[in-house]
Amino acid sequence: MIIMETIKLIQGSFTCEEAKEILLEIITKKINFHNLKNFSSIIRFDEQDEEQRSRLEELREAKEQVLRLIEEAKRNNKKFVIESTINITLEAQEQPAETCSEAEIY
Repeated sequence: MIIMETIKLIQGSFTCEEAKEILLEIITKKINFHNLKNFSSIIRFDEQDEEQRSRLEELREAKEQVLRLIEEAKRNNKKFVIESTINITLEAQEQPAETCSEAEIY
């Protein structure tokens, strides 16, 4: 059985500083997540995880793009209108699932 959910993560109008804080915090968390996954691969298998490295590059580019937008908005006295929706699908796994405690989720 496939379960699908949609969550509105960000919706609203923000100043440059608010947008910077929100967007860079999300990107930084994702960068840290993929750095940790890549580090784990290095420790466990003595090699980098190419999927993680590729995602890290994409996230670094996204961070630079956000910083450019913030500078442009400041120069032109603009505000940010941000809408971000996350689509989540739960599907059956072929392998047993890793369990995560409530503490790990937060």
